Amino acid sequence: MSITAEDIKLLTDLVGRFENGEKPYLGATGDFDGQGISCGVLQWNIGQNSLQPMIREAGEAVVMANMPEFGKAMWRACTAATPQGLSIVRGWQSHGKLLQNPRRELQQLMGSPRLRELQDDRIRAVAERAETLAKSWAVARNGGVRTRQQLVFFFDVVTQNGSMKDLGFADVSAFKTAAGTGRADDLVCDWLAGLDDNFWGWKDAHRNAALWRDTTTGEDVDLLVLAYLRAQKSTLKARGDVLNRKGTIATRRGHVHGTPYDFADLF
Repeated sequence: MSITAEDIKLLTDLVGRFENGEKPYLGATGDFDGQGISCGVLQWNIGQNSLQPMIREAGEAVVMANMPEFGKAMWRACTAATPQGLSIVRGWQSHGKLLQNPRRELQQLMGSPRLRELQDDRIRAVAERAETLAKSWAVARNGGVRTRQQLVFFFDVVTQNGSMKDLGFADVSAFKTAAGTGRADDLVCDWLAGLDDNFWGWKDAHRNAALWRDTTTGEDVDLLVLAYLRAQKSTLKARGDVLNRKGTIATRRGHVHGTPYDFADLF
């Protein structure tokens, strides 16, 4: 299978629910994470120099047409060195939160036809990487064709975590064998239930442990175990947060950052 327009919509819908609400292309947030501003579906930002190439490709005329008040400064921020760019966009904020006028203009820019097109190009590139992982997983698991759920799962891994750290279905099989028949989800949920405030998302982890225990079956169990194994390769403090998000995709429901999610309508 290749990435289709329907796949792109599926992936942007998922990211929108987690990150940007009902209009993911228009996402525009401030310096809460030290990245200056983060914009669009995948939260491209100034600090990591991921937003600037997209803005430069769009061109100064597009920026000025959609940001009449802040366009000149935005163009400078995206053509200067990163420290200077950060300084410029931090001037549009109060306590790390974008002020109303620059936020509105950034949303207008990111929602313009040209920026939507450029966002889709970049989403597609990430989706192709996820497609490769999803195909490999499907073949290793049962020789089948990848599913929408698998594509979403691996897309979230690529966007949020970078890679699978060489984990695959063989690792999941080994974990399930060691756990014993029907015990894999219990071990994962025991770990979640045991987290304390040294871990981000520990309250959500407790909710998810109760939600997922003995209710997760079939391939969802395999993806949940894979989510657990990938979380263990993340920074210690982030492991619960990683599993909350990946596990919610694996089981189609869960709690992330204090919000309940249900993805039964997506896959």
